[in-house]
Amino acid sequence: MDIDMDIDMDRQVITVIDLFSGAGGLSYGFESIDCDIVLAIEKDTWAAKTYKDNHRNKNIIVADISELDDSYFTKYRGQIDVVMGGPPCQGFSIAASNRRKNSDIRNTLYKEFLRVVSIIEPRIVLIENVKEIVNFHLPDQTKILDDIKQFLERHGYTYDHRILNCRNYGIPQDRKRFFLMAIKKSIANKPLNLENLMSDFIKPEITFDEAISDLPMVMARQYPEDYILAYTNEPSNAYQALLRGSCKEVANHIPMQHTNKTVEKFKFLLSKNKHELPEELKPRVRGDSELISEASYGQNHRIIIGSKVSPTITASFYSSFIHSSQPRNITVREAARIQSFPDTFVFKGKKTTLSKKLLERKGIFEDIHLDQFNQVGNAVPPIFAQHLASICMNILLKGK
Repeated sequence: MDIDMDIDMDRQVITVIDLFSGAGGLSYGFESIDCDIVLAIEKDTWAAKTYKDNHRNKNIIVADISELDDSYFTKYRGQIDVVMGGPPCQGFSIAASNRRKNSDIRNTLYKEFLRVVSIIEPRIVLIENVKEIVNFHLPDQTKILDDIKQFLERHGYTYDHRILNCRNYGIPQDRKRFFLMAIKKSIANKPLNLENLMSDFIKPEITFDEAISDLPMVMARQYPEDYILAYTNEPSNAYQALLRGSCKEVANHIPMQHTNKTVEKFKFLLSKNKHELPEELKPRVRGDSELISEASYGQNHRIIIGSKVSPTITASFYSSFIHSSQPRNITVREAARIQSFPDTFVFKGKKTTLSKKLLERKGIFEDIHLDQFNQVGNAVPPIFAQHLASICMNILLKGK
């Protein structure tokens, strides 16, 4: 995923720490232009396994950042160019608005991020999060964003933040996210405007079908879990060729194990039949298959329009979308394509799991991890991360 840049190839290595790294979308983008990820921290075991198996830099530790004391980070003080990450957003994302609580511990994990920044004093700070972070208040009515700004000002940074839509920058997805970049005033030679800096990377939009149409056609229950498929089509455009690279086979491309009834329901929906679902295809009340459910799940089973960019891939997207032309939900690999992960990037852990509450109730504690769908949806698209890495490199090495 190379990008043409006017950068001295005799440059020094840019050093980076990735906090709350997940599977490593940010790290992958920075690594792709030869930055050195000297440390990544991720609490979840499955996501950390994915990170370690797919990154050139293996310097990831499985840890809760709040349990690492200040002394752990002091050895990096003054040695790091970029500290980056996306503190978990579930506490203030509108995707979980019915469960949101001001007391949610995840709302204060950004303070752990800032604690590490205060110890290391990197030259650049990069934060990614859901766009709703700009309006969220802590219990004392302080805005999270205002608290971050005040911290950056106290520590000698100039900064800018924007809501950027990945669809404008070569990512086949309507994905609006909050990005904040802060630079030490000692190296900033002009006001920072992140949107202007990103203008160098504006690209024509890529549709869902343009992103995934070369992948093999697969049907529910056609292959066993973890089956590796061969490509059956050549890439039909530059994006497909870029993400395939030298890859010879396709991992993470097995659909959900839909029942025959679900497949028939999807076929009915894909046919654009204007009639109401037949009685036999309507959802049933959980625990009583004789009763038709009246519950409405507006985010489930939306057909993706192949000729448009994909809707936002979220952490729990596995039942959200129906493939544009095939009667099934999209696969992990298709979602990874939409997120701009290369086909060589293989996601680890289980494809999907039950909800945390249900797993706890059943006593299945070994599965309380980020499954593959979660890992894909939580990530920063690597190509977008590469754009950010290019900006950081230009600032650090050329003062742009």
